[in-house]
Amino acid sequence: MEKKYDLSVLMPAIRTHQWLKMYESLKLSCKKHTFQLVLVSPFDLPSSMKNLDNVKLVQDWGNPVRCSQLGVDHCDSDLIYMSTDDAMFIEDAIDHSLDYYNDKCQQKDILNMRYTEGVNRSGKTMPEGYWHAHSHDDMKLIGIPKNYKFSMQFICSKDYFKKLGGMDCQFEYVVYSLCDFCFRLQADGGIIHDSPCDVQNCDWYPTVTIDHKPIHEAQTNHDLPIFQKLYSSKENVALDRILLDFDDWKNTPAQWDRRFKGTKPNSYIDVMKLNNL
Repeated sequence: MEKKYDLSVLMPAIRTHQWLKMYESLKLSCKKHTFQLVLVSPFDLPSSMKNLDNVKLVQDWGNPVRCSQLGVDHCDSDLIYMSTDDAMFIEDAIDHSLDYYNDKCQQKDILNMRYTEGVNRSGKTMPEGYWHAHSHDDMKLIGIPKNYKFSMQFICSKDYFKKLGGMDCQFEYVVYSLCDFCFRLQADGGIIHDSPCDVQNCDWYPTVTIDHKPIHEAQTNHDLPIFQKLYSSKENVALDRILLDFDDWKNTPAQWDRRFKGTKPNSYIDVMKLNNL
């Protein structure tokens, strides 16, 4: 397929009430380069976005890892940017970052798109050491080399992402699956570069507040034990699992019952009601 855009911004997404404002911030952040927004969601686009040529909606009811993985093949660019729909992008920041990526990064490298995170997007710039795995207690494991970094939101080659198999679909949420991807990439010789500036401001929903309960429970009760068992088994575990099956997402449940509870809500508001939020 011929490349249509310089960058595809890919998001598993349910917060329809924020999408237009997020898209408008994306336009201000990426003026020099062409971009596409790919939203993987159970919900339709708001009417205000249905005529936007560079916005694509892929419908799926699966967990965030499944949605991210299946969305990759719907991206009409050689480069994908893994992101989230609670973000507002900083003016000109994607342009600066893409220029940096094109100048400095090889195919195996990714660009960590640095972000702030805080309630009502009040967070401050993270220190450089934040992006090192062993700066975090849950990643101080024998199987993770002390020089390894991680990234939660990044630009990378779509072909290389798929070659490595993308994310491990035994995880439900993206945090530990993306850490695992980053470790496998570094085991394969890839480098994680940091973006030259903060690129976006992310909201933060502590523990089970707002719509975060299913994510918190998946990450804490399901994903973390798998991750810690995996990376406590031997030194540099990623060397033995660089390549995974990209299509393994097809073996995951088509509906994420941790959020949707066996039903198919029609809107984000219905999801909030379903979860008593």
